[in-house]
Amino acid sequence: MDANRLIKKRAIWWVVGSVSVTGIAIVLLGFMLAFAVLGALIGASDTSGMEGIPVPDEETFDVPAPLLPIYIRAENEKASWARLAAIHKVTNDFGADQPKRFDTIGPLGFPRPLWEAYRIDGDGDGKIDPDNPYDAIFSLAHYLQVSSLDADETLRAWFLNEEDVEVVHRQESAYTSMLHVHASGEWLWPLIGYTNISSPFGNRVDPVTGAPIEFHAGVDIPAPLGTPVLATQNGTVVQTIRGNMGYGNHILLQHAGGFISLYGHLSDIGVKTGQQVQRGEVIGWTGSTGKSTGPHLHFEIRLNGQAVNPMDYFKEGAG
Repeated sequence: MDANRLIKKRAIWWVVGSVSVTGIAIVLLGFMLAFAVLGALIGASDTSGMEGIPVPDEETFDVPAPLLPIYIRAENEKASWARLAAIHKVTNDFGADQPKRFDTIGPLGFPRPLWEAYRIDGDGDGKIDPDNPYDAIFSLAHYLQVSSLDADETLRAWFLNEEDVEVVHRQESAYTSMLHVHASGEWLWPLIGYTNISSPFGNRVDPVTGAPIEFHAGVDIPAPLGTPVLATQNGTVVQTIRGNMGYGNHILLQHAGGFISLYGHLSDIGVKTGQQVQRGEVIGWTGSTGKSTGPHLHFEIRLNGQAVNPMDYFKEGAG
């Protein structure tokens, strides 16, 4: 009797144990399926448009991020930032290739005779160095500014051939189309290659809750996750906030004249509070943190603490 009771007891525990293992396996399988579905949803949201506006394909913008603010800063009335960048792109691909001319100096391929004639101290450190990108880029801008030759002749004197002059014009046009600088030179569009507005400044239907009226204090610019975000003006980082509510990860820059710009829903922040930044400097990357329906940049301009329509500062005649 005791033996039978022991066999039955062991049989019961074996059944219970089998059910437990099966149950655990089912639970684990459920978790795996849930994570797979969640991953698919996240992947879809990263590449989707916002509010029915598709994210456009970006053309190749290959100006090195550390050089872009220097080109913008060196721009003058006879040399656009895009032309300065295009010249160095065609010369030696920003230092990646050997220049066609043998008589060049420095990583950006400055022809030595022109360097000797037009070199200047670009960053004001008291030295003039062809290896210093500020000196090289500002000296190129100075050459284009003060040369007695017309625009194409200055390029021919740099390259010594007509073919490269034509390539510079095409490359300059491509760069200009991808990054918009206001005619006054004061404001720079915060994203390279992405200009669609999915939600304008002013009253709108809340895209998350569906509430009929919500004041939108900026503009939303759809762009893929991780697109570099640029400082629109020189300024000081007055606040960086990381969070999952409202603007999510966001940055506020203080500019001259009582202006503040805000960059919201970032995937990551690349600056620190108190840091000085230059127009065109990468300060963060687009994301979908906070109250957001997809990857984009929320961009605001505030004047003396009051939100104003950012698009007014990208119209002809705006200051």
